[in-house]
Order: sequence, then C-alpha cells, then structure tokens
Amino acid sequence: MAASSRRSPRRQLSELQIRATVRELTVDNKLPSGAAVRAALHRQYGARGGVVRIYRLLAAARVRVAPVPKPNELETLRRDLEAMTQRATRAEYREEAHQTRWAEELDRLRLKVQALEPLAEQARVALETCTLLRQQLRAAELRAAALEQQLMSIEKSEGET
Repeated sequence: MAASSRRSPRRQLSELQIRATVRELTVDNKLPSGAAVRAALHRQYGARGGVVRIYRLLAAARVRVAPVPKPNELETLRRDLEAMTQRATRAEYREEAHQTRWAEELDRLRLKVQALEPLAEQARVALETCTLLRQQLRAAELRAAALEQQLMSIEKSEGET
C-alpha cells in the first residue's frame, strides 16, 4: 500500500487551541486569514482543523475585536445610519413597485385565461364531435363495404343462373 493512501486518524483540535493560534496571528486587531490559521495549526499541532470550524471561530473573533467608535466618529456613524435608512426606504419603495407590477401582470393573465376558457370548452366539444363523426364515418364505410360485398355476391349468383 502506498504511503499516500495510508491515513492517520484525524486529530481533533480544541477550540482553545484554535483561538490561541488566532490570537497569536492577530496583529493590531487585524485577524489572520483562515488559510494562515490552518497553516499555523498544521505547523503547531499537525492538524489543520475543519474549514467551516476555523471560519466560524474567526467570525466570532471578528465580532470581539471590532473597535469601539471614537466620539468624533459618532457623527460619521449617524450620517452612515441616515444613508442606510434612506437606501432601505428606497429599497422598500422599489419592492412595493415590483409587487404592484407583478400583481397587475398576474391579474391581466387571469383575465386572459378567463376569456380563453370558453374557447377551450368549444374546442373540446368540437373535438368530441369530430371524434364522433369519424366513428360514424368509419361505421358507414364498413356498412357500405358489406353492402357492396352482398351486391357482388348477388350479381355473381345471378350471373351463374
């Protein structure tokens, strides 16, 4: 068996080990990348840790290291909040217009279907009539063939006499 196909059992890293590595790699409140954390874990412990788990713990660390706004940044934050509120309001208006447009389109299509339903019924009745007439025609053709056969047999018997 090749060495690459043999696998050692996976080593489970503790959250404390992962968090400690994240803290070691953090510089000036700037968190490391997930790849950097996984490489450091592999160097230190011989295991990389699961990708989802590493990024989940990095996201949790990101929340903890978010800087507290300075007093002079409050006005900027207020302006940002106002801009976001205006964007959200515009998005709501766009969504409302979108909903109205599609409601009107749906109503238009419902009316069109209502107008076409009688025609569909007429087509169904015409198809049934056509089928019935075809059956009657086939029966008449069979009767005509039988009568023709009888006539030929009568003519043949009269010709023999």
